[in-house]
Amino acid sequence: MKTVIQIAAPESVPFNSSFFIKPGGAPLMKEKEVCALLNVSKRNLYCWRMAGLIPYIKIGRAVRFRPTDVENAIQRMTAHHHPQS
Repeated sequence: MKTVIQIAAPESVPFNSSFFIKPGGAPLMKEKEVCALLNVSKRNLYCWRMAGLIPYIKIGRAVRFRPTDVENAIQRMTAHHHPQS
């Protein structure tokens, strides 16, 4: 049996992704946006998520990413070449 929990937002607050953002924070990114930014396929992004290389947020069935988490993941995955003396 699957239990579904719905959270109702107050009528005065429009329900969208910005509802979950701290004031002054950047909006959450969609998978499509992250794929375009990183120039990778959706499948590759999925593999990185499952390997724990890039943090993500699940909102229902939707997957979202914090821009800061994407930037930090890029920094961690960037190869740093150190020439040998």
